[in-house]
Amino acid sequence: MSVSRDELMYLQSQLEGLESIFLELMPFGVGLKRHDVQEFYNKRLDHATKPAACVAEGELRRQFNTKANQVRNLVDSAESLGDVTNKLNLIRAAASLPDDRKQPLKGGVGEFCQKLINEETADQEALDTILNNNEIGSVEARVLLASAMFLITNEVNCNGGKMAVADLLNKIMDKTTKGLLSRNDPFLVEAQCALEALHDED
Repeated sequence: MSVSRDELMYLQSQLEGLESIFLELMPFGVGLKRHDVQEFYNKRLDHATKPAACVAEGELRRQFNTKANQVRNLVDSAESLGDVTNKLNLIRAAASLPDDRKQPLKGGVGEFCQKLINEETADQEALDTILNNNEIGSVEARVLLASAMFLITNEVNCNGGKMAVADLLNKIMDKTTKGLLSRNDPFLVEAQCALEALHDED
């Protein structure tokens, strides 16, 4: 799958916005509205600049505004897909280039990821079907990776037993590295880092 440098940079920005939502905003209950997002980062900037004599305030302001813009743009994109509080819509918006958002997710990926992120459940049969489905493309691959990466657990329920998230991520990566995503795709690079971190915890 050939993706231009500009498209990779766009996806990298969206991934950073998605990380901000899952790791910075949701844990603090920040509403996913443009005003709430900007207010959150404005307050964080105030806290960051008050005590520091050597901090370059202009540079900090630029960094915080960049984050706020990434999140706001991603929220806008997710709203075009439906309910912005649905984590799958956020992930799907981040994993897609603008033209991709007009297409539904293929191969049962939407249903599988919805259960994975909302119930921490992975159906083995559905996963095998997805991983052997030649219809899925780069968007589905990124959605699968992100859905596994942003789980706040080390194990998921799987057909009456447990599956390590590291094993799930590994299976998905085996599929995505076979022609679905370029080696420098930000979602694949991030998944490789997440997998290393999970192995370090063992």
